[in-house]
Amino acid sequence: MPLPSLIREEASRLGFAAVGFAAIGPCQTYDRFKNWLNRGYAGGMTYLARHALLRADLRQIMPEARSIIVVAARYPADPTLSPFSNYCRGRDYHDILRGKLKQLARSLEVQSSIPLRSRICVDSAPVLEREWAVRAGLGWIGKQGSLVNPEWGCTLFLGELLVNLELAPSKPKPSKCGTCRRCVEACPTGAIQPDGLIDARRCIAYLTIEHKGEIPEDLHPLIGASLFGCDRCTVVCPFNPVGDTAILPEFSCLGRSAAGGNPVGTPMPTAEQCLTLSEADFQQRFRGTAVYRSGLACLKRNATVAMAKRITPKK
Repeated sequence: MPLPSLIREEASRLGFAAVGFAAIGPCQTYDRFKNWLNRGYAGGMTYLARHALLRADLRQIMPEARSIIVVAARYPADPTLSPFSNYCRGRDYHDILRGKLKQLARSLEVQSSIPLRSRICVDSAPVLEREWAVRAGLGWIGKQGSLVNPEWGCTLFLGELLVNLELAPSKPKPSKCGTCRRCVEACPTGAIQPDGLIDARRCIAYLTIEHKGEIPEDLHPLIGASLFGCDRCTVVCPFNPVGDTAILPEFSCLGRSAAGGNPVGTPMPTAEQCLTLSEADFQQRFRGTAVYRSGLACLKRNATVAMAKRITPKK
């Protein structure tokens, strides 16, 4: 079996919804990324600027890389907005994708005609992963800044495997967003700019997960009941399929138990309950999930904002 076919077969067996390949070379959206940084749209994510140059060419993080394998794993696109984003109700995607990409690399080691060299990248590595997903034929960038796949929509986790193998590049897919503006109109804070860049300083997902310190008061009414993340601009995408097809059990709201914690299907706590959680309670409930990475203090800050919105001032 040709190597690309074997990779696709193994990726499907591992539960990935899509996989594609691209030849390693200079990044094509690096100037756009720098423009985004220069406008201050990264907010407090200063680490992105520190490692900006590494994103200009993947060979700076793996000189012997010749191709990149990009995979996409689907998570629920439940349109019923919840205080907790759909993506964080299952297992932490960093751990799950890394584990599956390790398995993919092992299968390649057996089949490759040359000694395999590889590097796994999942979110935290200095990779402009959405550009590479587009170049690997997984979809296009929607107006909300996320990758959109014509079959699986935009609730997708991305992972990359850099390899020293020559793989024929996948055919890119043209954008099919057209005049649709559902995602833009769904954002209550105006984080999606006219040129398609996202101002993280106004993004509810950033403010409730990445932002350090207090959330600006003028944004409190717009954040509403959100406790961790936001799905407003993704769940409205018309390309999201109905149902749970191709969603890994680890990412299902009714899926497997979180590592060392409560079953993932356990109801998420309310804002009131979040404020009463002890550190031990927090660890038991959220260990092995994306919420755990942000910590209890972040969750309680968000709960305080959500609770304050409910208080009616006395006349």
